[in-house]
Amino acid sequence: AAVGEKLNEQINQLKERIASRVAELNLVEKRGIIGTVKETTGNQITITDLTGKTRFVDVDEITKFSSPNSKNFGLSDLTKGTKISILGLYNKQSQRILARFIGVFVVPTYISGRISDIDSKNFTLTIISEDQKETKIDIGTTTSISVYTKEDGISKYGFSKFEIGDKISAAGFPDKTDPKLLVASRILGLPELPQNPKII
Repeated sequence: AAVGEKLNEQINQLKERIASRVAELNLVEKRGIIGTVKETTGNQITITDLTGKTRFVDVDEITKFSSPNSKNFGLSDLTKGTKISILGLYNKQSQRILARFIGVFVVPTYISGRISDIDSKNFTLTIISEDQKETKIDIGTTTSISVYTKEDGISKYGFSKFEIGDKISAAGFPDKTDPKLLVASRILGLPELPQNPKII
């Protein structure tokens, strides 16, 4: 009889454990949020989300960090004002999110102007903008190049077709080793735009 009672007790304990685990699981859901870092203390990040609310994010040893600008990126690299996306487990009761993945958003740089130099060997263009500032643009295999004309709209374009004086608009990210160089993700040629007298 004693064996039966012990078994019943173990079954009841197991049932209770399962019930509390189920209750816990019902409190937790997968969620993604985007926000700006306010501060990091210990294993906690305080962020302001897109609606302006303050949220608390917990980090543990299996949280993965990523940044387009750095291979070895971690919690200590998150500075105030950094825009991040978080994917993790949100606890409805504590209203905290346990982060599984944290990624840094890098806002692209947009520039427009006229081509002042073409380097066909290194696949770079130098653009001079309205304020007479020159920016070197690196064109890689992943750069999308297109041209806009009134007649055809936007169509694919080739690097070899660019000429000095062409009006272009570019979007990209500063090079990791040379911040003065812009690695272009998109370039749009605008040959029909009238000459800007401010660009010499």
